[in-house]
Order: sequence, then structure tokens, then C-alpha cells
Amino acid sequence: MPETPSARKPRPAAPERAAAPSTALEVELRLTLATADIPRVETLPAVAALAAGPARRVHLQTTYYDTPDLALAARGVALRVRRGDGGCMQGIKTFGEAGGEGAIPVRREWEWAVRDGLDLAVMGDPELAHLVPSDLAPRLRPVIVTDVRRTILALAVAPQGAIELALDQGQITATPSSGAPLHRPIAEIELELKAGRVADLFRIAGEIHRRVPLRLTARSKAHEGFALLTGRAPAAVPARPIALSPATTVAEAFRHIGRNALAQLLENEPALTAGADGDALREMAAATRRLDAAFGLFKDLLACPRGDGLRHELKRLRTVLAEARLRERIALLLTQASQRGKALPPSLATTLAGRRRAARLAVTDLLRSPRWTAWVLGFAEWLEDGDWARAPRMDATMTELAPSLLAVRFRKVERKAGAGPDDGEPPPKLRRRVDKLRYTLDFMRSLLPAGRVKPALGALTDYRVALRDRAELATALALVREAAGSAPKDERAALKALERRLAKAAEAAGKEQPARWKALKDAWAWEA
Repeated sequence: MPETPSARKPRPAAPERAAAPSTALEVELRLTLATADIPRVETLPAVAALAAGPARRVHLQTTYYDTPDLALAARGVALRVRRGDGGCMQGIKTFGEAGGEGAIPVRREWEWAVRDGLDLAVMGDPELAHLVPSDLAPRLRPVIVTDVRRTILALAVAPQGAIELALDQGQITATPSSGAPLHRPIAEIELELKAGRVADLFRIAGEIHRRVPLRLTARSKAHEGFALLTGRAPAAVPARPIALSPATTVAEAFRHIGRNALAQLLENEPALTAGADGDALREMAAATRRLDAAFGLFKDLLACPRGDGLRHELKRLRTVLAEARLRERIALLLTQASQRGKALPPSLATTLAGRRRAARLAVTDLLRSPRWTAWVLGFAEWLEDGDWARAPRMDATMTELAPSLLAVRFRKVERKAGAGPDDGEPPPKLRRRVDKLRYTLDFMRSLLPAGRVKPALGALTDYRVALRDRAELATALALVREAAGSAPKDERAALKALERRLAKAAEAAGKEQPARWKALKDAWAWEA
């Protein structure tokens, strides 16, 4: 993620015909808030102290164009014409990233001054031909309009930073090919970095959030408009691959891993809070484990009061997500273990549904709380510009450290693993250590010989799954036995049969574990 985006060129006067576009990388933090709180923001002492001049108020109407089948949106492109603020500007903006990760997607943007309305003739740059192909031009039509009253404040940030704060209030209108227009209100803050450090965006957002509750979002107005137009619910997003290079330093590695996991959290939050998306829950739970693994991997170098506090709060989030994820998996396990074609006994089904519901509510309550936003903003600021990055040994390369870090992680697993079967649930500490080893190998896979990574990763995954299955079977058995103790007589036979099937599966999993541990030891050769 660049620390300073390319400077925007001054807006040119409306041309007679094609002119070179103004281009930029847009580095922007977007946050939503209650409409009633918008007037309060510009009067906050933390904002007023940074203001480089009086607020400017403008009325902006932005029309987004696409084909009836939304071919541009499918390419990750938004084509828009914005009227207001003294002129008419046509622009192309990418939905996706252009080098950014974490809480800030860095998007590419091209702009032209136009006289009035869409003018495809100005977009003669060959670089843009793949974004808006000429064969789509005859089919373009207005599909989304945003109408906002914007308050703009220029903020001066020491030592030489500049941030534009925009407060937007209005609505999005989406016009389907058939049917009535659809509307959604807009109430948000945009903090755009003009010069300086990305960390300043998070710091200022955090100061505002302490007085006015905010929610961070990675979705642009175009994203929201197309979601309204299509009616598609937010979907789960898998983690992006991490590719460290031989020259990557320890500081760069931790920052890259942290941004990657933070993006995984934020991109899956909408799907999880909007409904009961089990895939999004899985991704968010994995993101918290990956972040904790990164903290643990570099704990000797990251030790500082603020980092320790952020990790402590992360563990709280991880616990809430892990509990909800466990309840989902237990429900699936019990359903699969029940007799074919038969529902679970009512007493067990009621208990199971209640615990799943309570765990899900705990997750959504946490993610909608000010505490969650405060942690994200605080972690992101610390990640970008914390004192930890200037500690000794942070400039060592990961190529130098990777084998030794993996060896330490493996020895910690080895001390807890043992080769023989044991009774009951595997020790929680062993499962946590295996998780951390798994994520550490994934972080570093691009630094190691591919021919050795693949078998080691496969064996490690198999061992990890074996431990997880045994732990979940133990939890499911305990739940069935608890239900059997208070169930009506007509349900007890079914519960006892289910208990026997689970016990048999747990016994088989316990016998399988030593072979998977041996396979992992045979595949693990980083110290050789």
C-alpha cells in the first residue's frame, strides 16, 4: 500500500474534444454513521484543530452507466458522470484494489472534464480500452444515481500530511431494467489521503469514533448501488494468497500478513452481519487465527504495551467467532451422525438451535459494537506506523529467519503431540500450536522449495483435521449425553443410538491420529 498517492492534477476546463485524463490512485477510508450525527463531526475539537480552512458545501449528483447485463460491473469498473462543485466530470474507477490491502482498498481513477453528460470520445487512451470496450458503448445506460449534500474539510496533519474529510448525506437510486426505482440512504464519512501517511487516516477516524459512533466499510457507493440494483446479498470472500519475497524484511512481512488478515475480516463482515452466512463466519474465524498466529510468530520483536493490548482484544474477538463456528460444525456433525432420513430428537434439536442462535447473536452484537470499530481502527493505525516497526532485527530478511521460525513452531507441536492415541479430547494447547504451525507455513510458503512445501502442508493439514474432528466429536458426545439426561423416555433410545455412533467415530479418529502424526514428522524436513 503506498504511503502517498499520486497527486491529482488540477481539473482542466471542459474541452472541445478528447484531452488527457487526470489520473490518480485513490487512497480512501470510508465509514458510515447515523444521519443525525453528521452535523456533529465538523464541530468536534479533534477535527476543528486540524481544519486548514472553512468547510465547503456542495451538491453532487453522480450517474453511473452500465449495460443492462452490467458488463462493466462484472469487469470491476464503474463509469460515472458527476455534476456539481463547479463543473461536470466524467470518470472511470476500479472497484478492486490497485496495490492496497487491509482496511483501505486503493483504487485507480481517471477523470475528464466534460460539458454535460456522458462523452465516450474523451476516453481515447489505449490503456482504457480493456476497461470500457467500444463494443459496449451502444448499450450503456444510466443504472445508478447518487444525490448527496457534501461538506468538505481540508485537514492539515503534521508534519506534511494532507487529508480531505467529506461528510455525505443523501441517497442512492438504482433503476432496474424493469420495475420501480430502488432507494437507499447515504450517511458516511470519506477520509481521502492527499499527502502523508496512511496511519493518519486511521488515527483521525479513531478520534472521531471516540465521540461519534462509526462503522468501517470497504464498499464504495458504486458497490452499494450495484448491490441494490441486483438484490444480491454480500458473499463470503476467501483470503488472498500471501507472497513474501526473499528480500521481504520482518517488518514488511508482519505488516503484509496483518493487512491481509484485516482485509479478510472486513470483506466478510457484511455477509456475516447481513444474515446467517456460514462461509463468512468460517473466513472471519480463520482471519482471527491467522492474525494471532502472526502476533505469536513475531512476539519477541513486537512486545510493547499497545501491541499486547491489541492482541488481548483480538483474542476476545477470536473466542466469540470460534464459539459460533464450533456450534455450526457441531450441528452439521450431529445431523450427519443421525439415522438417515430421521430428524434429531426434539430435545437435542432445541438445545442445539438455542446454542447456535446465542453464539451467532454474540458475533453480530460484537461486530456491530463501537468496540469492534475501535479495535479495527486502532490495529490498522498501529500496523501502519507503530513503534514496533523500528525495533531491532525488524530489518532482517524473512529468508534468513523462515527455517528457524518454522523449526521452533514444529518443536512446540512435537512436545505436546506424542505418537500414541489418548482418551477424550485432544489438548486445546496442542490444537492451538498446530494451527499456528499451519498458518506459519502458509505465510512462508513462497520462501521455501515448492517440492517440500506441498507434502509438508498436506500432512500438516491432515493432522490438524484429525485433531479438530476428535475435539468436535468429544463436544458433540457431551451435548448428546447432556440431552439424554433430561430427555423424555420416547427420545432416549434415539439419543443412546446417536451416542454410540459418535463414540465409535471418536474411537476411530483416535486410532487414526498416530499415523497422521508420523506422516507429518516424515514430511517435515526444514532442519535437514
